[in-house]
Amino acid sequence: MLAKEVASAVERIPTVELSTPAEESTYAIARLIMKLVDMILSWVGLGHDKTLSLVIYAALVFAISFGIGIVVQCIVVAAARYVGKHWHAELYGRMNEEHIFTKSARIIPAIIFLILIQFTLSEKASLASWMTRFTWIYIGFVVTDSLCHVANVIWMHVNSRANKRHLPLNGILQLVKGLLWIICVIVTIGILVNKSPTSLLAGLGAFAAVLMLVFKDSILGVVAGVQLSENDSLHEGDWIAVGDANGTVIEVSLTAVKVLNWDKTVSTLPPYSLISSGFRNYRNMSQSNTRRIQRSYMVDADSVVECDDEMLEEFSKLPYMKDWIAKKIEQRNQGKVQDAANPEGLVDGSIDTNLGVFRAYLKMYLDANPNFSKAGGIDFCFVTTLPQTSSGIPLQIYCFTSTSAWITYEAIMSALFEHMAVMLHKFRLCTFENASGRDTIIEGYLSPGKDPDTVFGLPEPFLNRK
Repeated sequence: MLAKEVASAVERIPTVELSTPAEESTYAIARLIMKLVDMILSWVGLGHDKTLSLVIYAALVFAISFGIGIVVQCIVVAAARYVGKHWHAELYGRMNEEHIFTKSARIIPAIIFLILIQFTLSEKASLASWMTRFTWIYIGFVVTDSLCHVANVIWMHVNSRANKRHLPLNGILQLVKGLLWIICVIVTIGILVNKSPTSLLAGLGAFAAVLMLVFKDSILGVVAGVQLSENDSLHEGDWIAVGDANGTVIEVSLTAVKVLNWDKTVSTLPPYSLISSGFRNYRNMSQSNTRRIQRSYMVDADSVVECDDEMLEEFSKLPYMKDWIAKKIEQRNQGKVQDAANPEGLVDGSIDTNLGVFRAYLKMYLDANPNFSKAGGIDFCFVTTLPQTSSGIPLQIYCFTSTSAWITYEAIMSALFEHMAVMLHKFRLCTFENASGRDTIIEGYLSPGKDPDTVFGLPEPFLNRK
């Protein structure tokens, strides 16, 4: 009996919920805010409107959280900037350009709001739940945006310091930012539907085929970008030629390669097309500071004749020719033919024809001219004849200029062929040209026996030939 009475007495003792001083003070603040709201609504005659009371109550909580958050945000940003200036000035400058501190600090008011909402709206579970969800979504977007700007800072720092080969890291940066935003969207959907993001990811497996079609260019671009980077095939600033695109690469991204053409138009190419179809890169030419000239002059076959002693004596008066012709005559008299690899051998021309002597002159002219390169001591300059065509004998010059600058290169090449045009006649050679109305008029003018010296531009080698 005694035990039963004690037990019943214990059951009648009122239970008391223990709470910490912090919780008590927080709940007191919440009750104070609610009383303030009820007082204001009573003054305006809306004391019985619970919905309006709840809205104003939530707005006050948000305003208080925002105010406290702004103060804390200013303190944190100031401290971060002070540490950044004294820690790494260059990196701090890039972070300041991307507004990293300001963007990251936007999360502080939201965190304070999350803390206060658990106490002040504890009796309004439904409202607190939705406000908590939206706050977490906001935090997710702020964190993702801040991480994207941090990735920008890392990319700029690496690209300016460690990336000595100027690899196309922009595509990797875009891939990282894209993955961050995809994760953010998945987490946001999970928060809204109150589902775990992992379960949403498992459900996305059914849409893998659709996603591959949607992101086909991005996936192929990533693979192509890795191949281009691994093989060191393409950098920003390279001069490339592929199809109708011919110019300087100005951007290499995840889905496109932009080429600034020489006519100032911009061509956009998918990276995987460069891997699949190939392209021509002139980077090595620019780095070697040389550029090739490979062009032909059409020589009229009728103007090519055998050299006699009078012609050789005449040619000996031209630059570079006297010693060379003398050596050739000596070799011929001795019945010797030197090895073709010898600079004085047949590879540089012969004294048998005026065209052979002209080839030798051009070779010595190229060797003596500082505008033409001998990279690494190797002689890449030579003059040769190609198979004869109906338009004459192609006299081809193959050499390299000592600069790859476009304007200088064009000037050197123009000067070379202008010099050739002048020297052709001194070796009694003519260029081949198709007949025109001018030729018919000249023929009619000269047929009665007119003096050829009165006509400008006649092919002198033909007129002076014996």
